Amino acid sequence: MQGSKGAVQQDEGSNFFRMKNKYLMKFLCMTLISAMVLASPASALASAEEALMAGTEENTGTPTPEPTDTPESEPTDTPEPIVTPEPTITPEPSVTPEPTITPEPTVTPEPSQTPTPSPEPTPTPGLEEVTEAAQAVIDLIEQIPDEITLECEELIVKAENAYAELSEEEKAQVSNYKDLEESRKILDELKEKEEDTQKPDEENEIGSEDSGEGDGLDSVEDPADVQIGQRVTLGSAAISNLHAGKGFYLDSLEENYQLTFSDDFADMMDEIEQEYKEANKLSDVSDTTENHLTSSWDNLLVRNWQDILAIYIYQQAKEGVTEYNLDASAKEDLAEIFAMMNPVIRDKKNITKVSYGNYHINYYIKKNEISKEDREILKKYTETDCKLLCAIVTGAKGFVRQSVGDDVSEERVNVITAAYSLVGKVGYFWGGKSTVIGEDPRWGLAETVSVEGSNSTGSLRAYGLDCSGFVTWAVINGYLDQGMQSSIGDGTSDQWLKANTVSEEDAQPGDLVFQRGPESGSDNHVGIICGQTDSGDWIAVHCSSGQNGVTVGEAYSAGFRYIRQPDFYPTQEELDEIEKEKSQSTSILSSSGENKDTELKNRGGQSSKSKSLTILEDDSKTESKAKSETKGLEVLD
Repeated sequence: MQGSKGAVQQDEGSNFFRMKNKYLMKFLCMTLISAMVLASPASALASAEEALMAGTEENTGTPTPEPTDTPESEPTDTPEPIVTPEPTITPEPSVTPEPTITPEPTVTPEPSQTPTPSPEPTPTPGLEEVTEAAQAVIDLIEQIPDEITLECEELIVKAENAYAELSEEEKAQVSNYKDLEESRKILDELKEKEEDTQKPDEENEIGSEDSGEGDGLDSVEDPADVQIGQRVTLGSAAISNLHAGKGFYLDSLEENYQLTFSDDFADMMDEIEQEYKEANKLSDVSDTTENHLTSSWDNLLVRNWQDILAIYIYQQAKEGVTEYNLDASAKEDLAEIFAMMNPVIRDKKNITKVSYGNYHINYYIKKNEISKEDREILKKYTETDCKLLCAIVTGAKGFVRQSVGDDVSEERVNVITAAYSLVGKVGYFWGGKSTVIGEDPRWGLAETVSVEGSNSTGSLRAYGLDCSGFVTWAVINGYLDQGMQSSIGDGTSDQWLKANTVSEEDAQPGDLVFQRGPESGSDNHVGIICGQTDSGDWIAVHCSSGQNGVTVGEAYSAGFRYIRQPDFYPTQEELDEIEKEKSQSTSILSSSGENKDTELKNRGGQSSKSKSLTILEDDSKTESKAKSETKGLEVLD
């Protein structure tokens, strides 16, 4: 009994403790909830509620508490209204904390990975496909400063030339080409402004104290002292357009090559050639004409004068000479070198067909076993710049032929030679024209500028040529025919129309270059192509108002943009036909005393295949010498 009674007491005690624990748990939870509500984290309320529910579920595990629910459950259930915190679980709307799970917005890196469109604008993937040449042009354009000045011209021209060499596909890759176009536009505007500001100096009216650079005036005199038709001499009057001299070219030769020429050096070269023909009893087609004008029909055209000059300087340097003055004292040595480098070569099958060896420095180097160190001077005096300077300063055909290239016809050489002959001899005169063969006696006489359109109009100037007048005169004198005036035309507009379109690849020395297109009308500038630089840029000779005379320089830098080809030069087909006929006829003979000029006129100025010319007997020593000199020619040249 006692055991059962103890068990009952123990059971009652456990029930009491359960009841006590239940209410204590509820009180504790309610206290915790209210504290959490006051602290406002809604998530804590939710977790506390879950804890409360879990606690009640655990503690109400036994059904025995049913009797004890009657006494105290009702009143103490009043805390359940306190569970009105459940309404304050309006935090469910404020479960906006779920948005404040701002980690999701901060996952805005996903939107910020909108750089994925950046691959589209940045054709940087395309840059990997850009060729080296196109990239080089892009880099050049980027080097052009934002603020364009005249000093930028060299860089702009370099970029334009590099762009022109690209293929169409590569040009499309140059993404900043518009920047280059804009730079060119600004540069051209600057150059035009500079020309406008310079015109008052270049074309000063009489009495101006600033007579312009390079006019050589020592003093300014009263314009009344100068009469129309009076020859203008240095220091005699305030005439501002006295011709530009050869000073620049002479100085360049002397400074870079320690070389000077006498004024009659071209004549001395002609004498050496003529004396050599006479010594070998030879005569060419041009020797049989009245004016002795060389043409593509000639077979004895000397094309190695630059090599002859280089060998002469090499020999002088070996003797300790450091400065080289080419005048009459050099004639004997030059003639000896000429004979060595130009042996007479006769065709074995047709002894009437002969030509010159035209050997170059390679032949001389091999024959004399010249060391590599000693070859440098030979190469120096046959480089492009030296060839051009020698041709400009002397105006000698022998130098001009080598400066323009072997494939250029003699007719073109003649026109360029005539153009060079006016360097330092004629000044610029607006509207100045001349059809005189040789120097016009009016040049240098004081004349009033009567043609409209220039700042110099109405002023007194030394008479000379304008740009188109210079071109007309050069063609007339290149052909020694005044009738060529109608072929070349008068004025830039006429000269443009009488020439034909030609690609830059097919252009040749002797063609015309223009600064502007046909839309400019007579407001244009024209010159004559006279060669190329080592980098392939065209060189032009023209009569410039800015330089007050005939000048030579890079065509593009001088503003020339268009090339036109006159139709009076022999075409390639005609030249091929001439060579074919020459190969079938006698080309070098001794003069029989007959005048062959009539026959040439019948052939339109070309050589005849006359059989009346006789061949003089060859000297055996000369023939054996020629054979020894020509041995191994194919290998050397």
